[in-house]
Amino acid sequence: MDVAGLSDERGTRLAAGHGSSGVRDRRGGRPRSSAVRPGPVNVRQGGAMPSVTINRPARDVMSAAAVETADHRQADYFRRLLAQSRRHIDHRLGEYQKAIVTAEAAGDAEGAGSLRRMARAEEQDRRTLDDLLENLQRRFPHRARPASR
Repeated sequence: MDVAGLSDERGTRLAAGHGSSGVRDRRGGRPRSSAVRPGPVNVRQGGAMPSVTINRPARDVMSAAAVETADHRQADYFRRLLAQSRRHIDHRLGEYQKAIVTAEAAGDAEGAGSLRRMARAEEQDRRTLDDLLENLQRRFPHRARPASR
């Protein structure tokens, strides 16, 4: 049977979708390999040029203030993202606590134990998020936003 171009033979699908090194893609082009290719290599030789300017024209280099602003914006984004993840974990922990009480009331000790293990894993995730948030706050403290015009 040939449905949508698929052969009925199982042997023809063994490597389908797996890009092994040196094997050409069906669409043609270069082999997908991690082998070393000939050509120029951009290696920093310890010059005085800052790493941000390597392979970039000088006009594309951002000012230090712009870089700092971008870093703080990114930190604020991740701070919000981590806080949102923490709120989700807090919600799930509340649901686990309710389910544990229900399981214990029903006499399901095994189910309650499983729920406690899952709650402990969530608590560990919450501690990890708290550590990440603390590190972000230490590295990028909140600063007053400039007045918008």
